Amino acid sequence: MWSEGIYGCLLPTVSTMIIFVVTVNVVKFLIGEYNVHIRDRKKHNWQLIKRTSRAYFCSICESLLLVVNGFYCDSCGVCADHECIKKADKDFKCKEISINSPNEPMKHHWVRGNLPLVAMCDVCDEECSECDFGDFKNVVIPPTSIILTNRRNSVRKRLQIQSIKSPNWTLWNPIIVVANQKSGNNEGTEILSSFRRILNPAQVIDLSEYDPIVALEWCRLLSGVQCKILVAGGDGTIAWILNAIDKLKLKPIPSVAILPLGTGNDLSRVMGWGKEYDVNRDVSSTLRMIQLAEEVYLDRWSVVINAKKAFRAQQKSMFMYNYLSVGVDAQVTLNFHLARQSRFYLFSHRIINKLLYLCFGTHQVVERDCKDLDQNIEVYLDEKKIDLPSIESIVVLNIPSWGAGVDLWNINSEDVQIEHQSINDKKLEVCALYSSLHCAQLQVGLSQPIRLGQANRVKIILKKPCAMQVDGEPWCQSPGTFNIEHVNQAFMLKNRNYED
Repeated sequence: MWSEGIYGCLLPTVSTMIIFVVTVNVVKFLIGEYNVHIRDRKKHNWQLIKRTSRAYFCSICESLLLVVNGFYCDSCGVCADHECIKKADKDFKCKEISINSPNEPMKHHWVRGNLPLVAMCDVCDEECSECDFGDFKNVVIPPTSIILTNRRNSVRKRLQIQSIKSPNWTLWNPIIVVANQKSGNNEGTEILSSFRRILNPAQVIDLSEYDPIVALEWCRLLSGVQCKILVAGGDGTIAWILNAIDKLKLKPIPSVAILPLGTGNDLSRVMGWGKEYDVNRDVSSTLRMIQLAEEVYLDRWSVVINAKKAFRAQQKSMFMYNYLSVGVDAQVTLNFHLARQSRFYLFSHRIINKLLYLCFGTHQVVERDCKDLDQNIEVYLDEKKIDLPSIESIVVLNIPSWGAGVDLWNINSEDVQIEHQSINDKKLEVCALYSSLHCAQLQVGLSQPIRLGQANRVKIILKKPCAMQVDGEPWCQSPGTFNIEHVNQAFMLKNRNYED
């Protein structure tokens, strides 16, 4: 009797739970988690006014705005104090994102207040001529090209893009800007805001709100159009986007430009976009450089790790674009990564980060956590085992930049005959480092690495736990086997006019 009662209660409960889970997944599918959602123009995208060199006035009450209480819309330029924000949202429409009348000419968007002295008064019957989108019309997605669905997403409260229609402009290659507003000591916020002023705000995407796959849905909507993606971030963010592009199998493949944030930025250096974000460079010059950039291919490598756990084997795989290392340099990167995640890490700044790297590197000179690595590791280049001297690190290179700008393979090679290095020759360069002190000498150009050779395939057998990193992302790796093989190539943009 008791068992019948239990089953009588249990079965309806389990059935209800199954129906609930299935319903939730169906709703998620219908909503379209990876559809492109945009805000409407009833509300502005407000940002705090800071580090200003001129006076701003509220577009509602016309009072002088102070740094502590002044806000501006980074899409259209409307200004307001804290008390007037709601009224500004109600009275002033933001920049158009989509227009339902594609045959009508695009009119200028006039913003009340904060005009320069040379501006003409619009009371004097000034004719509002057709807007041609300025010097960068070929990279802008005009509002007349964006077609929205008739329904809102009930969960996200944002409009959903149904399709994008080509404006029939010659050489139209729109740019999608992708950044995380929290990246680079919050420099990502400034970058997103600056690009919203020139481009359609909908094509400027914040990765703190959206998954990269959602951002790349723009490329699907721009079917048949060769678009470009500007990624503002470090090597990890760039790899994230490149992985998403490969996962979606986009055709045509979008080319990727870089706006470097944070420290390291080895891929950005190789592609000519610099080692760090230049705060003095305006958006116009960045867009011009992207338009003139050279399209190049970058080898994409798969790293398959078969780790040996206590009672079972574990396999994981990832892509590599820059370099892989096992040993002391990865240990320094891991220590820095753990320190940055600590609750005591209060100040995020390039100088402080470099000081931390210096401290952890000096610590490894004394502690030598990776001592005798050569006795605990085996390296195979194209199935050939390599004899190793006494070392503390192995570095596998795909690009000529390691450790924030060191050309490891070619450094001090004037008197040595070495193979040519390329980012798209389907070959890897493998080096070994003696110690943390050796790493420091390489940073200032006073030494050269142990060049083990080039290979199309690299296999590494690790016999003891050791620090490891791929493209600047570190972790402590348990014993196992790593197989590195070529997969395909990423499509990048290289700055033609870069001077280091």
